[in-house]
Amino acid sequence: MITLKKIWIWYKHKVTENCTDDLVANTSLVYWQNKLFAASVIYLIPISLITIIPGLYMVYIEDLAGLFVSDIVTITIVLSVAFYSGWEVKTRKILFNGALYLTSTVLLFYLGSFGPGLLYLLAITVFVVLSLGKVYGYIAVGLNTLICAIIGILIYYDYGNFEVIHGYGVDTWIAVSSNLIFLSAVSVYIIPILFDGLQTAIIRENNLRTDLELEEAQLSQTVDKLNEKNQELEQFAYSISHDLKEPLRMVKSFMGLLQKKYGKKLDEKANQYIHFAVDGADRMQLLIDDLLDYSRVGRSGTEKVPVDFNSVLEDVEQNLGALITQHEAEIHIDHTLPEVSVFRQEIIRVFQNLISNGIKFHKPDGKPVIHVNCFDKQTHWQFEIRDNGIGIPEENLNEIFEIFRRLHSGSEYPGTGIGLAITKKIIDRHGGKLWVESEVDVGSSFFFTLKK
Repeated sequence: MITLKKIWIWYKHKVTENCTDDLVANTSLVYWQNKLFAASVIYLIPISLITIIPGLYMVYIEDLAGLFVSDIVTITIVLSVAFYSGWEVKTRKILFNGALYLTSTVLLFYLGSFGPGLLYLLAITVFVVLSLGKVYGYIAVGLNTLICAIIGILIYYDYGNFEVIHGYGVDTWIAVSSNLIFLSAVSVYIIPILFDGLQTAIIRENNLRTDLELEEAQLSQTVDKLNEKNQELEQFAYSISHDLKEPLRMVKSFMGLLQKKYGKKLDEKANQYIHFAVDGADRMQLLIDDLLDYSRVGRSGTEKVPVDFNSVLEDVEQNLGALITQHEAEIHIDHTLPEVSVFRQEIIRVFQNLISNGIKFHKPDGKPVIHVNCFDKQTHWQFEIRDNGIGIPEENLNEIFEIFRRLHSGSEYPGTGIGLAITKKIIDRHGGKLWVESEVDVGSSFFFTLKK
């Protein structure tokens, strides 16, 4: 069984190699015409070998020597077309169709209306158009007309001892053969129109594919340049933030020395100015630290690792221990959290930012309660951090993720307005989405997704 399969594979490869042209592009109509021709040869040979035995038996019984010779010639030509390596594809097509014409004509002479001769002639005409094109199709119509005319003349003069001559009258043959010629001519006219449309469609598809590939290449270059500029911008922000720390420490240090050495000699207003300067330096220090954190997003590694999010929440609660204790906050994990491939430290920062915001923006008359949920969405995980805080006005829901965007003054709620921007940048890096749903005086629910 394996040997037969190997023989069949070799046979198909050999015929396809001889009956197609590797130099023809697969977007060309000629390419598909060659493919059709090769497939026809591949399957015609086994079928012919199967039918030749009963055919030879009939030839022997009926003493049809001419039919026997035509069968042998046809099989020889078809096998040569399939396996001889010295011909061009077009030559093979002409020989192949010529052999089929020979067999069909002989069948028509010997078997008349009892054989498939007329049907074969029509089928060969269609195949000629499909495999060789319109010009050869017109030649096939001409051959059909010539064959039918010769047979009509033989019928008229009652010349020859063939079935087709004795089986038809002239009027009947004209009626039958004219149908063949008409259908052949219609096929030759219609099929090229369909092929022209197919060729146009192939060319348009090829052009569209080429345009798409060019646009994708340009888009890829644009994205690469954009990523490069973003990296340069992040590096610039990192450098500037780092460089600002030193002079800021000097300002704060000298203000402390000034207050310590001359504090008793200065009036209340001067001491207030020093306090404002130190407080401003502290806030600037906090702002620079947050800006450094923002620029560091994306620098924590290049490969994600599987992370148990239950352990992430344990780390977050430990990091926020003092804040949780100070505000008597409650944190509830409503579902067992999954394991997801992420950048661990960045995801810890996401939960830490969202939970700390839920604690910080709590209502004055109640203690903060935070709920952490997770939902399986088939292609991704959807996480929710819900609080019972002061809520966010609807018109500000899209603004809060912008860098340095604050809805409250620093005296009401401390912070720099970078935390949610960092959170969004981390989720974007993971290929997820971040959004919020909120109602004033009821609380907020922050959602983000991560791919499985």
